[in-house]
Amino acid sequence: MSTLRASALVEILDLLPDRVVRYRVEDLTVLYCNRAWSVQWDREPQELIGSQLDRLLRPEEIEGLTIQLSRLGPSNPVLDDVAVRPATRQQGRWIQWTDRYLHTPDGPHILAVGRDVTERLAAEQQLAENERHFRALADLSTDIVFRGAREPAVHLGYVSPSVVTVTGWTPDDFGTDMTHLMSILDDDGRDLLARAMREGRLPDRFDLRVTRADGGVAVLELQVVNLPDGVQGVARDVTDVRRIQEDLEQSAFRDPLTGLANRRFLDELLQGALDRQDRTGQAVVVHYLDLDDFKPLNDTHGHAFGDLVLQEIARRLVATVREEDVVARVGGDEFVVLSERPRGASPGSSADRIADAVAEPMVIEGREVRVRTSVGRAVARPGQTAHEVLDDADHAMYQVKRSRVPR
Repeated sequence: MSTLRASALVEILDLLPDRVVRYRVEDLTVLYCNRAWSVQWDREPQELIGSQLDRLLRPEEIEGLTIQLSRLGPSNPVLDDVAVRPATRQQGRWIQWTDRYLHTPDGPHILAVGRDVTERLAAEQQLAENERHFRALADLSTDIVFRGAREPAVHLGYVSPSVVTVTGWTPDDFGTDMTHLMSILDDDGRDLLARAMREGRLPDRFDLRVTRADGGVAVLELQVVNLPDGVQGVARDVTDVRRIQEDLEQSAFRDPLTGLANRRFLDELLQGALDRQDRTGQAVVVHYLDLDDFKPLNDTHGHAFGDLVLQEIARRLVATVREEDVVARVGGDEFVVLSERPRGASPGSSADRIADAVAEPMVIEGREVRVRTSVGRAVARPGQTAHEVLDDADHAMYQVKRSRVPR
């Protein structure tokens, strides 16, 4: 299931006109790229994985990348390039880059999305010249071109016909005031526009989430030019791009089969809990689970059936523990539950409750299945590392497994 999902994601990315590349900050090694990015060098994506950017890019591109890296970090994780860059080996085309800083266990990565903004740049130049050129171009644009005016009251003076394709709403739906637009925005969008109407200025570039006429949600990226009497701008549908960016970011920390935290994410969360323990004295409790009967079940009914069992067990674990606890899948049939408890509180034991929840009969594809689990518990001692605490819990689990009398 996870392989199919990853394959589908790659196929979607390869269909995008946007250039997508992920690389490691430490040595600028390319970890992933889509076809739109690799075609600049007449190569397939897999041929460029492992290459170093400083051997692929022109000196002026390296200079722009260095500037971006100096500004990106945990406190500034998403950054638009301050300059529009000429496309590599594509004369006359211009690219706008947006970089996202990703904190991963093996160091920071950058997820960069480059969008061909040649047409948009041309549109903005035309918008600045005169109203006639503005409307002539806007009516033909596939992006939403708009103009907002402040007098006699704030309103949308023009919305291009392409708004129907993107949102399902017609230009006439937006009327002569801001009522309809405000009604289809989420809370963040309404707050942003309300503040802009008070202050008389919009950000140069930002996202808005709007409710489409069919009830779905579209994410629009707006590029705005503030004018003395209002604003002009272009809105582009980036719903799929934003979803893919979120999926790529999540894939570094989530088990693709169950959606639980993966081992890397668990290590980070556990280390954070241990750091808080050092400061506050709170208890950190780890339960390590290993399914006793999973292998024969998997061998008998197949891996697809086994995947459904693992998904059901993941659901039960999340439902059994507290909302603030962390459930992770750390191996094929191994899970971990991480709990933090206030200083002075008894660490307690959820082992029996967890084991009982797993042992309840489940029906998978019409078959009743029972799975037992061995659960080991470890309470972190001051000064321990995440690896040491997990080892203690794993050792406790194997003691439980060895002590069990066959039924």
